[in-house]
Amino acid sequence: MIRVFIADDHRVLVDGLQTLLLDIEDIQVVGTGHTGLEALAYLQDHEIDVLLLDINMPQLNGIETAKRVSKEFPSVHILALSMYNKASFIQQMLKNGAKGYILKNTGRDQLIEAIRTVASGQQYLGQSVSQTLMNNLLSGQDQSMSFIPEITPREKEVLHLIAKEHTTTEMSAALGISLNTVETHRKNLLSKFGVRNSVGLVRAAMAKGLLD
Repeated sequence: MIRVFIADDHRVLVDGLQTLLLDIEDIQVVGTGHTGLEALAYLQDHEIDVLLLDINMPQLNGIETAKRVSKEFPSVHILALSMYNKASFIQQMLKNGAKGYILKNTGRDQLIEAIRTVASGQQYLGQSVSQTLMNNLLSGQDQSMSFIPEITPREKEVLHLIAKEHTTTEMSAALGISLNTVETHRKNLLSKFGVRNSVGLVRAAMAKGLLD
């Protein structure tokens, strides 16, 4: 039996996936969560075979979740399920330990095939995902440099305040949000831009034309 945990912040999608997999004899959805932190918390006390993981989630996005799961729970096979068919996202997920990457418009049969393939330790990429990576390779361009991450309006506000050298406390007061929420937005920005600190974040944002 392949034990699957679904991590996605869209409840309707999670419910739909559970229904799709309900009558598959060799696959069992043993748990669900709506953030990366919920997935990590579940893994502390339960064993699973496949983590079906969304990318764009609050608190801890899929890219960072995959990185932590790969390090802390190496026996878990990660299958990314995303709406983003972009080389930069695909490459980051694979780099951080994902065994597979499929899109949310994937059909039921392909989803089941992907889960079974990843559970066996093999890599699985959806057809359109493979084509995206091939096009990126043939173009000879580093799309990770030209790609502009999708950030929320609040993340954009935090980004501009970081660029103005505001402290976490100052950003909390200016935006009317908690210190922890500010740090969550900051961590999400670092992950989306693929940088390690605020200096790198500001440089990357300026290079992409997101800051004056």
